[in-house]
Amino acid sequence: MLFEKIKLEADEKVLKVVHKHWFEICMRTFSIFITAIIPLVAWVVLSALLLSEQSPLEINLSSYLGYFSFFYSAWLLFNWMTLAHMVTDYHLDVWVVTDRRIISIDQQGLFRRHVGSFRLEKLQDVNIEINGIVATFLSYGTVEAQTASGSEEEFRSDHLPHPRELKALILQAADERMNRQSNNQHQSA
Repeated sequence: MLFEKIKLEADEKVLKVVHKHWFEICMRTFSIFITAIIPLVAWVVLSALLLSEQSPLEINLSSYLGYFSFFYSAWLLFNWMTLAHMVTDYHLDVWVVTDRRIISIDQQGLFRRHVGSFRLEKLQDVNIEINGIVATFLSYGTVEAQTASGSEEEFRSDHLPHPRELKALILQAADERMNRQSNNQHQSA
């Protein structure tokens, strides 16, 4: 499905397809889960405090249970939609490295997507950045590819797995592409 939308050239080979690191989706899912249960925990703690004999307040929370159920259900629905949006974004954000170009697909919302690509001949530099102890141990980071075009266009993506290997693969593909082109020019001359 993905490659039907990208339109690869006739003999272009996909070298690697890279999604964001699994740790990012796990941490975001965990934060959504925590956000979803906070009102429920607060309700239970408040109920326990009000039922204790030392409580100076005489509020009967059971009369507000219907309101709480309604608003908590709406809160859970909001968190569920946030989770669905996050999973969609995770699966649709992708870098495709081929033997001729780099294709970056950035899903920026449910109905907005930015697709960019550049040929490896225009590759000027590939930088990686790994920040923090967790990123170092799990081997994920930021990869930034800069082109030699006059527009100073950059392709940057965060939380990509194994950025060192990805950089090496991109540079190797670019070198092979340049060598093939120089060999073709020497043969035609």
